[in-house]
Amino acid sequence: MRFVGLIPAVLALFFVNAACAQEWDEYVNRENFFTVNFPGEPTTQEIPYTTAKGTKLTARVFTATADPKSILAGTYSMTVVDYASAPTELGTAIEDAAKVARARGTPKYDEPGNVDRIKTQRMTVETADKRRILSEILVHGTRLYIMQADTAMNVPPPAQFQASVQILDENGTRIRYNADGVTRQR
Repeated sequence: MRFVGLIPAVLALFFVNAACAQEWDEYVNRENFFTVNFPGEPTTQEIPYTTAKGTKLTARVFTATADPKSILAGTYSMTVVDYASAPTELGTAIEDAAKVARARGTPKYDEPGNVDRIKTQRMTVETADKRRILSEILVHGTRLYIMQADTAMNVPPPAQFQASVQILDENGTRIRYNADGVTRQR
């Protein structure tokens, strides 16, 4: 009989979480050639970015914060660094950004991956203050993309954020590569 009393509570929890999930929306940035799901409209700021060789570049950081009461509470960001003025440093950009991410805590997952067959470095780092930082770092064209989700360790990993990234071409169309490295667009 007590089981029947739990059904309304479970349903209420489901609808509250579903309502929080509906706040997430696809953010498209054609200027920087990407799209990603964010928990609301992101703020944008430009910050200095120094490469491993000391070259000064500008990074654009797009950040959104999920409702603290949400099951996906946390801060979500996409950093885009244009290496057009430092193309010889692009070959090490992923590994250089990964070193910075590793320095934030203890890596629990740190493996190569891919987004639409674009090489990435996927990482999960646990920090001393009990936070989980999930990163996906990739390069396409002249740009370095650093996706990061910073959440408490007691919330589910934000896989929907990581899985939502898409790189766009100059027409705003998703770029996908097949096994032969040929561009396929959808």
